[in-house]
Amino acid sequence: MGAGVGSGIATAPAFVLPNVHQSLGLASGVTGRPRIHSIEVALNTVADELDKSAQAHESADVLFALSAILRDPVLLETIKAFLAEGSGAERGIRGAFNSFARKLEKAGGYFAERSQDLTALSARVIDELSGAKSDPDFPDEPFVLVAAELSPLLASTLKKTKVVGILTERGSATSHSAIIARGANLPTVMGAVGIQNILNGDLILLDATSGQVFIAPTAEEIRHYSEAAYPSTSIMLTIPDPDDIPVKILANLGSSFEVPTAVRAGAQGVGLYRTELLYLGEENPPTKDAQIFEYTKLLAGFQGKRVVVRVLDIDVDKPLPFLRPAGQGRYANRGLQVLLANPAVLQTQLEALAAAAEYYPATELWVMAPMVLDEKETKAFVNMARAAGLANVGIMIEVPEIAKPRILNKVLKMVDFLSIGTNDLTQYVLGKNRYGSTMPLSDVRNHRVLSVIDAVITAGRAAGKPVGICGEAASDPVSAKVFIAMGVDSLSASPSLIPALASAISLA
Repeated sequence: MGAGVGSGIATAPAFVLPNVHQSLGLASGVTGRPRIHSIEVALNTVADELDKSAQAHESADVLFALSAILRDPVLLETIKAFLAEGSGAERGIRGAFNSFARKLEKAGGYFAERSQDLTALSARVIDELSGAKSDPDFPDEPFVLVAAELSPLLASTLKKTKVVGILTERGSATSHSAIIARGANLPTVMGAVGIQNILNGDLILLDATSGQVFIAPTAEEIRHYSEAAYPSTSIMLTIPDPDDIPVKILANLGSSFEVPTAVRAGAQGVGLYRTELLYLGEENPPTKDAQIFEYTKLLAGFQGKRVVVRVLDIDVDKPLPFLRPAGQGRYANRGLQVLLANPAVLQTQLEALAAAAEYYPATELWVMAPMVLDEKETKAFVNMARAAGLANVGIMIEVPEIAKPRILNKVLKMVDFLSIGTNDLTQYVLGKNRYGSTMPLSDVRNHRVLSVIDAVITAGRAAGKPVGICGEAASDPVSAKVFIAMGVDSLSASPSLIPALASAISLA
């Protein structure tokens, strides 16, 4: 599980970049002391390559920006200064690029985010200077690229390969690599846990919208995603009239870039907007203004409709440097308890959401907290959300403890809605590994899991509060029909799965 970039499904054997050094594009050493002319030639050669790639690339502005850095005369003069002080070529090049990176970091905001691109850029220049081969030997068959991190230079070359998806351990939504991946329409999941266990040739199934990743997926999982994995089949589906569908079908999204895809798929709103991609790979939390910018783009795409936003959900396997850990036991460092231990981060996010809602009052913004453990946490979150000016506040039901009648009835008096996250709930009820690939979609129909889900839906209906399903099981037609029979208010799925789901549950 990670944070999706863009949308779509990818299924193919893994091609694993050997180590973090190659995934960053770190170069071989330069022997000897090349003259400044040779270094200048290397800078221009790499710049020319970027310009050529940009002419046929969807993210041309990104590549031209990198090229401009290489042609900046100040960069060459800085390299000369390092050489004059006795540095070798490699050290001089790295030192000059590091100087540029520090200037960008001091500028803050967008420029600080760009500083991370310079490490790979300097390495590419050193490779050119030393005659080293920069690009891996990619397979001749379709593959999912698995890497610790993806440099923008390597990302720009992928269009020439048979890559169908990207899976990385690190990365941020605003990185050049993410922008290039979106521009190339490559399903991508960043910040994924456990990718070091993936071997070359392992079959990978990833859903870029939900951030869900399956290693060695079961036959059932492959069948479930097969239509979405091949757009030519899913495009043929006719989306039923909303009046013929017994519940609202909403979209699971990871960024505002996916709004057009969700709208085309027939989504009646957003049932789960994951905000993690704004935070992953960052040393500091995003500013209020940066968040408002992202949230307004999301709300603008669904005016007159419901948009459910989940506040930051990070756990122990994806730690962020600016978050203090919290909690004990199997739920330690997960969900709302971490945010309550870092109230400034949560308050900024809630205020940003409230501010964005003021720009688009026609959009019905609902905000919910993840992995809520009890009524005490619920009260704390609801109070903070109301104080920030949010009108529709809810929580996710992901642990069996909060579904106990005594606790659930207290919770329902405080919230406006509930959303059931079937992924975590199923795994916690059945005691299965959260990150393994051993849990088929049908596990949600285990009687122990269904009894918890039914109890939550029944209690919600009795209290007059909507209950939605936003886990992967919501997109499974068999499970979806069970949830509908129980009285669920909405189902939320990845945009690519919505047409098939709508057709399967249509009353027409």
